[in-house]
Amino acid sequence: MPNLTIYLLRNVVRTPTDALAQKAEHYVIAEGEKQLGDLYVAPRPEKSPAWASLFAEYVDINKLGKVRSTGALLIVRIKGRFFAITFGQGRFILSQDVIEERFGLLVTLNSLESDALRSVDKRTFDAVDQNSRVQVGQTSGAPEFGIDIERDLIKGIVGYPKDAARLGRRLAGTDSLTVSMGVSLTGLKPLLRRYLKAFQSTAYKTHFSWIDQIHQVRKKGHLADTLNGLLIEKLNLARADGGLVDGCWMAVPDVLDWAEIAGFRFSQKTKDGMMMDMHLPGFMESLKEDDVLSIELLKMRYAYAVNDDHHEVQHWSVYKCIHCELNHEERSYLLSGGQWFEVNKSFVKTVDEFFDGLPKYVEPLLEYKHENEGAYNKALVASDPVKWAPMDAKPIAVGGIYDKVEFCDVYGIDKEMLHVKRYGGSNVLGHLFNQGLVSGQLLRDHKDYVKLANKHLPVSHRLQDDTKIPRDVSAFKIIFAIISQSDEPELHIPFFARVALKNVHKQLESIGFTNIMLAKVSCEPGFKKLLKLKPTKNKL
Repeated sequence: MPNLTIYLLRNVVRTPTDALAQKAEHYVIAEGEKQLGDLYVAPRPEKSPAWASLFAEYVDINKLGKVRSTGALLIVRIKGRFFAITFGQGRFILSQDVIEERFGLLVTLNSLESDALRSVDKRTFDAVDQNSRVQVGQTSGAPEFGIDIERDLIKGIVGYPKDAARLGRRLAGTDSLTVSMGVSLTGLKPLLRRYLKAFQSTAYKTHFSWIDQIHQVRKKGHLADTLNGLLIEKLNLARADGGLVDGCWMAVPDVLDWAEIAGFRFSQKTKDGMMMDMHLPGFMESLKEDDVLSIELLKMRYAYAVNDDHHEVQHWSVYKCIHCELNHEERSYLLSGGQWFEVNKSFVKTVDEFFDGLPKYVEPLLEYKHENEGAYNKALVASDPVKWAPMDAKPIAVGGIYDKVEFCDVYGIDKEMLHVKRYGGSNVLGHLFNQGLVSGQLLRDHKDYVKLANKHLPVSHRLQDDTKIPRDVSAFKIIFAIISQSDEPELHIPFFARVALKNVHKQLESIGFTNIMLAKVSCEPGFKKLLKLKPTKNKL
């Protein structure tokens, strides 16, 4: 038998037909009076191969042969639970809503020795989310894969089980379990019993407990549907209360060139004007009275970033711009970038305690009422030129992988390295924190960094050029200043941005920075108003 791809089905499946996404021919697989399973087959019509169209002008493509794909799904009942095994295109026969999430991942982890991993698929939450597959030449433990348990979401693991004779030569686990195992149909049920027992085990918590810190919820699964329903409930509360509700807000999901952006709107009509920033009350105001909030509506409606002429620069679905943090059945869930995640409550508590304990920059900063970050930085310097010196848009050519970096956006006379960014999603704020980390590392370790920075600083603010490497950086203050429209006195940022900040803070502390702070830059109330398109002059 070839490699098997196995799914465990949720308890909602009472009969095999409950698991089907489409009609298929049904065959009962039995040996004598003993039923082994239900086979569903969906043959596809013959068609020309995809490459045939390349020769359509020169050859009758009907002479190039036909191809036919087929799919099969075998459903087997074990101890009151149903398993589904797919063959060929059989995954399309199986309803995605009935799949037990993380089945294959947990079976794999519960079947391995801690040092028997061969491949890891992970997603790293950073300035730019990174999806990667790390493979090693021989079986190894988790540390050899460079896994950061606070930033990495483990999507899949491949390894070799302790009992290869009973479980298979190699296991690959995600939601499904792919196994290399020679087995007959009569031997299938005992094998599935072993996999069910492995899934129900908690043995993985001894060596792999960190796997539970973050995991991605299946987009088309039952849990995502439930969470989306709770999101709509929250948004309806917001709609009834001026667009505000606890644990739910909007933010730009991607890093933008703010010099090009004048504002945002939720329609393509320039007459509707624009808001200076993206927020949930603005979206609620854009809804018509008879609009019914639904996930479909959130995915069909867009948020547009526009320039001074109200022309679109970039757009995203509203659903991708919404951040939501909620609890459901004593578990914590986050919506970020259009994807739901389940996060371990103890991990949430650890991250929140770090964030709440992070020192705040207490000196007042200029209110934001400017066209972009660059204009704000200039105004801040102009408001107190004795204290502040401009460093924004003054890249330092340090060479190597960093090419050019900014020392900071504004530098204070008391060794304050101020990094300024308008509020955004986790990727946007992660980019801000990473800028501070890179600059801090170069200040400590790059021989010419101080000399290069001093070229851009006025005499009054120049740094002492200590050529001893690594430098003592303990006197410097790294301040992450986030421009926020929120009327709340405390700054609230998305969970994964808090995780990124925690990681950056740890790295900066490890190289000697002892003053790492967060600052909220409030917006002038008038900044939040809706702006109508300025009249244009008649062209001759």
